[in-house]
Amino acid sequence: MRYGLRMLIELAANYGKKPVLLRNIAKCEGISKKYLEQIVITLKVAGIVGAIRGAKGGYYLLKPPEKITLKKIFSTLEGSFKPVECIDHPAVCGLQKDCPTKPLWEELSQAIEKVFDKKTLADLL
Repeated sequence: MRYGLRMLIELAANYGKKPVLLRNIAKCEGISKKYLEQIVITLKVAGIVGAIRGAKGGYYLLKPPEKITLKKIFSTLEGSFKPVECIDHPAVCGLQKDCPTKPLWEELSQAIEKVFDKKTLADLL
């Protein structure tokens, strides 16, 4: 999530300008280009990032930064907001009915999701 978000902030800073090369983002952010290549595929499939091939190519945001929530980014790159596996997959824990910490994890999950839903890429610029 951290590296994907840093890459998207670079793209947001260049929104409406020319596409940005991954090697430039990698160099600027100190992130492996190969790792960014893996992340960008996921972001393309999710409809967050577009690409142009060729000499003047690179990557760009498909929507304005203020229209891309951190919730969308997080769910694309990480999946669940649940901090513990048993909230999404109750079968992994035999204590589901009597777990004293389950309400805490559910509340934390909802709080995280709420914050991420209110914030956009534009808020991070």
